Amino acid sequence: MLAEAVEKDIRLLLVDDEEVIRRSAGDFLSDMGYVVQCTDSAENGLEVFEQERIDIVITDIKMPGMDGIEFLQELRRRSQDIEVIIITGHGDVNIAIEALRYGAFDYFTKPIKVDELLLSLKRTRRYQDVRRERDRIQLQLDTLLQSGNAGRGNHEIIGESRAIKEVMALIEKVAYSDQTTVLIQGESGSGKELVARSIHARSPRADMPFISVNSTAIPEALVESELFGHEKGAFTDARNLRKGVFELADGGTLFLDEIGDMGLPAQAKILRVLEERCVRRVGGTEEIPVNVRLISATNQDLEGQIEARTFRQDLYFRLNVFTILLPPLRDRGDDILLLAYRFLKLYASELRKDITRIDTDAQALLKSYSFLGNVRELRNIMERAVILWDGAFLSRWDFPDRLSQKEVHRDVTSATTLNLAEIEEQAICQALRCHGGKQVDAARDLGIGQDALRRRIKKYAIEAGEVV
Repeated sequence: MLAEAVEKDIRLLLVDDEEVIRRSAGDFLSDMGYVVQCTDSAENGLEVFEQERIDIVITDIKMPGMDGIEFLQELRRRSQDIEVIIITGHGDVNIAIEALRYGAFDYFTKPIKVDELLLSLKRTRRYQDVRRERDRIQLQLDTLLQSGNAGRGNHEIIGESRAIKEVMALIEKVAYSDQTTVLIQGESGSGKELVARSIHARSPRADMPFISVNSTAIPEALVESELFGHEKGAFTDARNLRKGVFELADGGTLFLDEIGDMGLPAQAKILRVLEERCVRRVGGTEEIPVNVRLISATNQDLEGQIEARTFRQDLYFRLNVFTILLPPLRDRGDDILLLAYRFLKLYASELRKDITRIDTDAQALLKSYSFLGNVRELRNIMERAVILWDGAFLSRWDFPDRLSQKEVHRDVTSATTLNLAEIEEQAICQALRCHGGKQVDAARDLGIGQDALRRRIKKYAIEAGEVV
């Protein structure tokens, strides 16, 4: 049982001038699966340490020549990554406490009890893992900040998870094919526009305009004018000629977000532009050529909408030439912490606060939360925490209570289905719940217009009782 619980390839250095301890403890630890080096003095231990990769040192306090305290101090000078466990006699507990002040991680007394030894090693290894993970994230963050890509408005996607690296690989592949239409699918707040901007920034069109349009934010009566422009006098309020977004994006990229919410008449006109590569302004007769790469995005199930006859199948085929499925934040593992540290640095700098870290309990809380609002929700949470706190680090108590109320937020990985409609319904309920049912605030967090939110509330028949 104990042997199965030991992580493989952990390398120990056991230093004790008593041969019986080296033999008995060393053999036991080897049987448990550890890789063990034994020496009879601190001086020999330093030689082994320089020649071998050592994860944890176990050393006696009282030894001829260099004692355990001096050995500990010398190890600390040579490496900040090493952790040291002290062995002491019953009468030397005060010395062991002094060793802790010098940086020892743990201690236990002779005679050695194997269960205490194993527990001490496990505690030490857990601490090392947490510290190394924190340092790894901090190093990535520092590299990011030094590269100048941590500010707002950049087009770099932050993450080291396999899921997001697969997205990055797809971005690199499609970027240079600058006529190919791209469809980005993912939950609200997962970073679809960031992916679109990243494709544009890497493409031959990078020096040309990038125009972003949220389809849900355009009133239905103005959709045609927004997309294709209008001539002076085309309708009552058309006092001047106005170019539409297709013309404004000429030579560059047009990003249509939430295209699944666009009405059928507008869909037909977009299909025509994709087929003929020209637009006609409202009230005009001239065909105006446009050279635009179209990237669209949705959190809707477009195939389901096709079956429901609310989305054109022919347009879907034109949009779905190259699809990128953007993973939700909860499926990106340690990217949650990397992004949290990015937002911490950003908002601490903006607000001139000296908050430099997130403690381990708070990190665990963030990693366990489902983030149905994805990166947008994480950003808002971090901004709020930095605004409210003035200490040196953030703890779990600096985050909203909802992060620890797992029964309130269902994890979609445990849902009966994984379709986008169910995920969207959950996100809407969560946003409404977070803002006490206020649709204005919920729509802002979801990144959609109030009209679009009302349509979705009606679509999913969300009752007030579901959001209190």
